[in-house]
Amino acid sequence: MPRKHLHDPAAQQTEAGFIEAFAAICRGNFLVVTCINMLLMTDYYLIFVTGTAHVQKTFGTSLSTAGLTSGIMVIGCLVGRFLSGNQLSTFGGKPCLLAGLLLFTASVGGLFLVDSLPMLFVQRFAAGFGIGVAGTATGAIVAYVVPVRFHGLGIGLFTMSAALALAFGPFLGIFLSLRYGYQTLMLLNAGISLVCLGIFCFLRNLPPMRQPSRPALSLYSYIDPRVVRFSLVALVVCPSYGCIQAFLPSFAAEQGLTGTASIFFLFYAGAALLTRPHSGRLFDRHGEHVILYPALLLTALALFVLSRAESAAVLLCAGLLLGVGFANFQSVGQAVSLSLVSRSRYAQATTTFYIFFDLGIGLGPYIFGHLIPSMGYSGMYLTLSIVVLASIGIYRIVHGGGAR
Repeated sequence: MPRKHLHDPAAQQTEAGFIEAFAAICRGNFLVVTCINMLLMTDYYLIFVTGTAHVQKTFGTSLSTAGLTSGIMVIGCLVGRFLSGNQLSTFGGKPCLLAGLLLFTASVGGLFLVDSLPMLFVQRFAAGFGIGVAGTATGAIVAYVVPVRFHGLGIGLFTMSAALALAFGPFLGIFLSLRYGYQTLMLLNAGISLVCLGIFCFLRNLPPMRQPSRPALSLYSYIDPRVVRFSLVALVVCPSYGCIQAFLPSFAAEQGLTGTASIFFLFYAGAALLTRPHSGRLFDRHGEHVILYPALLLTALALFVLSRAESAAVLLCAGLLLGVGFANFQSVGQAVSLSLVSRSRYAQATTTFYIFFDLGIGLGPYIFGHLIPSMGYSGMYLTLSIVVLASIGIYRIVHGGGAR
């Protein structure tokens, strides 16, 4: 029996609209920037997930000191993002992206010269700073090259590169460091950063981002106040994801699920890849409420399921729910931030959203990690589930009346 939708004019029109949108989005500069972002974030996760164990083994430090190296990398990323907003408006996306890539490549090369903790701290800060500058530049460039009417779908497709990086980065990092040693991992880091520079050469002329110059000391030159209110939601939601990144291996080991933890993020990435294009199209047609309320509910549900995970099936179910919930919150959240400002302020809007986004991820393990001695990992994730539920009310207050 033929499928009914083949004879349905509405269905055919929907498919034609998707093909038109996809063709309008997936062009040269978009593909170049998306590839760079995927490789860059893969490199970031390669360093992030293996760095703590390497520092402990190499320098004989405590776990807290080893974890500080990751924290310094996040701080560098935040500083890079903050400063990028004004520089993108002053110099444009292409020079800023190149500067971030060059700094990150140099910092990765510096890994081969590090022989003390102070030098490692400098290297990690420089790497994070480079990631912050380059990552903000890629996000801003995408905002300019994607037609405004397709922002939801375009940014959803772009952020799929980060989902792929989240799947490949931790997997490759753990596999290569255990099988071939950290030296091989460092060579891979350097190779990926050089490939990013090579791909950058294919980036063509970009739409202008420049706006009238503002004083360098003006906060408005770096962030956009109109996006701050909405970004507060990200600040409340993102600690949950930070705690999953930081503590999932330990939690899984406690439950006897170490092997399953290694593929948790593969399930997360798979769910994100399957749903982000659809959520982007829904955002373009119906606005953010139809995506963000369910996304926040699913994120809270994922944390609740995770807190009760005593089997591989339950743990992987939490990963799927997180991919449908939190991953779509991220992509649609960026699209909402852009919708709040004029085209000339896309760089500052991107910067503002991701400053709060990264700050939440960075602060989460430190703040909620204090609950583990008294409540255990399960209690911590259950608490985070309640926090994310509360963020729904915050979203309603700060943005519920401002959606399209």
